[in-house]
Amino acid sequence: MSASEPEITVNRLFCTPLIEVRLPQADTLVPALRDVIMAQKARSPGVRRSNIHGWHSDIEMLHWGGEPAMVLARETLQVCGRFTSDLNGVQGQSRYEMGMEMWANVSPAGASNQMHAHPGSFWSASFYIDDGGDQTEGAFVAQDPRFPMVRMVAPDLVFKDEDGQQQLSQFRVRPEPGKLVIFPSWMMHAVRPHSGPRERISIAMNILALPAPPPEQA
Repeated sequence: MSASEPEITVNRLFCTPLIEVRLPQADTLVPALRDVIMAQKARSPGVRRSNIHGWHSDIEMLHWGGEPAMVLARETLQVCGRFTSDLNGVQGQSRYEMGMEMWANVSPAGASNQMHAHPGSFWSASFYIDDGGDQTEGAFVAQDPRFPMVRMVAPDLVFKDEDGQQQLSQFRVRPEPGKLVIFPSWMMHAVRPHSGPRERISIAMNILALPAPPPEQA
């Protein structure tokens, strides 16, 4: 560095994790989960939440999803645990344990999920069964949580990092069968409509931070 160049330090503040995972048993989980979801869809009319068109199950998939749902839940909780720390845990033991809600979404062409968050949870996750046959559209969209940025005087200006990469206000993840996406529950997110020939099938999860029972006395 020459004497005429400024010395610059870029601090990356308040990282927002979005974790993409390929589970080792995804190839067997995907068809098994598809079967239990379509069977439940045939039995239940579903509910209305953030979904625009399409079918949204109740949040009790851990009860009706059988062993495939339990395997997905265990694997998801294990990954979440690796990226969670209790600042005031005693001797490395967290004062919390993780609970879960799980539900399924089946979305025909044109269906979507509006921008929303999941209050009351710590992590949330999506696991993809079928992209609907559209590998271009139908993305999961994560919104920059710094909401005032889009209301500033020049919202078409964006920051660049020290490598020259633009810091955009949205991050998109393409649905792929067998992909697990984990993100903070407070993150606003949406799902864009797809135009594929099949229904897009996914599983959503809320990971809850529940007070752990006190340790047993010896």
